[in-house]
Amino acid sequence: MRNTIFSCAALALLALAPIPQEAPTLFVGSIAPPIDSLEMVQGELVSNPKVRVVEFWATWCGPCKQSIPHINELYQSQQPNGLEVIGVSDETRAKVEPFVRKQGSQMSYTVALDPEKKISSAYMQAAGKNGIPCAFVIGQNNKIVYIGHPMDPEFTNAVKLSLTGRYDPKLSKQAAPLLDAARNAIKAKNFKDGYRRFDEVIALDPMIFSDIALEKYRVMLNDEKNTVGAKNYAKEMSAAFVAAGDTVALRDLAFTLSSDPRVSIYDNDLALVAAEAMLKSSSSSDPSANATLASVHYARGDFAKAVEAQKKAMRLASPIAKGSYKPTLDAYELAVKRGVKVAVPVAAVPQPATEKPTTVPATVPVGTP
Repeated sequence: MRNTIFSCAALALLALAPIPQEAPTLFVGSIAPPIDSLEMVQGELVSNPKVRVVEFWATWCGPCKQSIPHINELYQSQQPNGLEVIGVSDETRAKVEPFVRKQGSQMSYTVALDPEKKISSAYMQAAGKNGIPCAFVIGQNNKIVYIGHPMDPEFTNAVKLSLTGRYDPKLSKQAAPLLDAARNAIKAKNFKDGYRRFDEVIALDPMIFSDIALEKYRVMLNDEKNTVGAKNYAKEMSAAFVAAGDTVALRDLAFTLSSDPRVSIYDNDLALVAAEAMLKSSSSSDPSANATLASVHYARGDFAKAVEAQKKAMRLASPIAKGSYKPTLDAYELAVKRGVKVAVPVAAVPQPATEKPTTVPATVPVGTP
């Protein structure tokens, strides 16, 4: 009788115990599953994009709607650089098509249907994700480099840095606590400790974390108000980037010194040095080097030189990318005509890393409108 009581109690405890969940089989570093069974609502699949984003969303999902403008802006600025974005919904065409049509140019990326939930199963379920929006960033060698919310700044970094082959999920994870410590120190005006932490991150891989060097420069200039130290550090960065032949870092440096709205004082002379060094180190067929030089000439007020360099960039650009250079060229030509600066479209230049938000972006459970 006693054994029976113990047996019943044991069975009761087993019944109350949580059922072990199956471990995710898709994670950062996995090869991305195929997506050839999707039904297109807008656009077509691109063959061999540099970076592909597969984002799961729904028309009834509030956080998904909030994410659309951000995703669209990222797509429009980076599509000429090889970015493909596919928004995937498991809803009916009757629901999705009118929604997309109403969005117009505000949702210009590819949109597809997954009515049998094959792609959702291969991605969302396999990754253990049950909330939308959820984005998968697929980089070089068809490997997944990011899984998460598209409004998380790390998503933007993963996309932009993967386009230039500079995103490493493992190093990014390793750097995260150091960056948090650096930024907390900066907030407390402990610049020495903040810079030390920044330098530790940069030492992990100077190429991958060249954006952190730019962040350190902005802190030195804007927060510490150390203009002399910032200028010297910018010179050190320029020399290091030239020595490494790092054209992407030189492009970002030229942008930061001449056009970045987060910078309080511009240094157009040093920006020109960086832009010319980028052009010298780049392939003769690289349009971005000429576009970078054009933007610096424009910042310096040399409108005619800006037009000349931008025209060359447009000639060198691939057919699919030529259109992205035209609005900027039109603005430069208008500046020549008027003799003063005019509004110029934001250049498609990868931005340095941003601090993570203090609140986690919202998601909603899949299938619960």
